[in-house]
Amino acid sequence: MNIGSIRISSTPVLALAPMAGYTDAAFRTLIAQRGADLVFSELSSASALARKHGAGFEQDKNTRRLMQVGDFGITGIQLFSSSPADIGAAVTLLRREIEAGKCKARIIDLNFGCPAPKVVRNGAGSALLADESKVAAIAAAAVNAAGQIPITAKIRLGYRNKNNIQTAKALEDAGICALTVHGRTAAQKFSGKSDWKSIGEVVDAVSIPVFGNGDVREPADVQKIMDESGCHGVMVGRAVLSNPMFFSQARQYLDSGRFEPVSWADKIRFMREYILLMPRFDLPFHAAKDLAIQLSVGFRGSARLRGELMKVKNGEELMASMQNAAPHAKSEP
Repeated sequence: MNIGSIRISSTPVLALAPMAGYTDAAFRTLIAQRGADLVFSELSSASALARKHGAGFEQDKNTRRLMQVGDFGITGIQLFSSSPADIGAAVTLLRREIEAGKCKARIIDLNFGCPAPKVVRNGAGSALLADESKVAAIAAAAVNAAGQIPITAKIRLGYRNKNNIQTAKALEDAGICALTVHGRTAAQKFSGKSDWKSIGEVVDAVSIPVFGNGDVREPADVQKIMDESGCHGVMVGRAVLSNPMFFSQARQYLDSGRFEPVSWADKIRFMREYILLMPRFDLPFHAAKDLAIQLSVGFRGSARLRGELMKVKNGEELMASMQNAAPHAKSEP
């Protein structure tokens, strides 16, 4: 698959979705080591970034974290805004940092799919799907500012009603290099079932790569969404939080029709590696607690463990709690 000038040899290409509070540089690094080709940063406000365009922005902690990239996988930075001018300014800033070698991200992604009220209230995210011309204007502003950096986008099927084909074509015409399509409308949020056939409508309508997203909960679902939609790649979010081996399992399944289950030892190892990476990326300790709580999902005694994890004060206590839970843990499929 080609995303602009970037060639990715994997078939299919597997991508880690941006998730607020979780997809920091340490998490992205470890997931890329475990089979993800593309890893995306947490959703970030282009308008806030644009305001830091002048001197001193590098001293801002959130901006520094946004620029952080690990040693594995291809990193994309995801932005949202309702303003073409702010998107253009933010992309210009990122381009400057990337070209200067200060940021190792290789893709900038535009979010037109987030249904969170705090984003939609500002006319951004999935709210933009109600106005295809504005989606196109924002995309064009990003592409014009990006130089050789590929611009990609993430959409849903529409705001209240489907306009997935029209939106996808408008984005392609604006110069977007690849699309991710979540198979629900914004009004649905995460209710109902993701409509993979409607993702396939986008695949048929455009000539750029399309990633399928939504209800990919098990490694075998990667094959299912590809079969039903014809998508070229698959983006997965929440399922990876409780199963850090998801992408490697998906690769196993695609090759052989089976995969090794994730073990509690796999999760402990992942958590230990994450804690070791935290100082490099200046991450707060609550990020480790939040991740450990997600990793406990699906194991016997997880409710008690989550209660213990809420009380731990450092990495040593956190690891001890997870290790003590091991005798009660059951394997997941």
